[in-house]
Amino acid sequence: MRALTLILIGFIMLTFGFSCINNKSNVNQLVASEDNAVKGTAIVGTYEGKLPCADCTTIATVLSLDNNKNYSMRYEYVGKSAEIFESTGKWKIDKDILSLENIDYSFKISKNQLNQLDLSGKEIKGDLAEKYVLLKIK
Repeated sequence: MRALTLILIGFIMLTFGFSCINNKSNVNQLVASEDNAVKGTAIVGTYEGKLPCADCTTIATVLSLDNNKNYSMRYEYVGKSAEIFESTGKWKIDKDILSLENIDYSFKISKNQLNQLDLSGKEIKGDLAEKYVLLKIK
């Protein structure tokens, strides 16, 4: 009888333990999705900057993000062409990274600015690093 009681107590503790683990996982997922929602709300707006260019003076860039998760990016290769290029699509956030549909690179989200990442998703380092920034305009 005592062995049966110990087995029953062990089973209850094991069940309770797994329940706590699953709840912790669900809470972590909920916090992460709420964090992304808050960032999504805060990131809406228009950003601009003059990004470095290998064969022109600069790439004048304006990026607009709306509440419906649509974006519009306009850019001009200053010193090379007066033509305005535009890309549109959907945007999404994963942790602190902003990704744009139809764009090969992404941005790290900082307070009132977006820092362009390299094509492998890493922060750009070196002398030009501070030039790969789009600032939020009020």
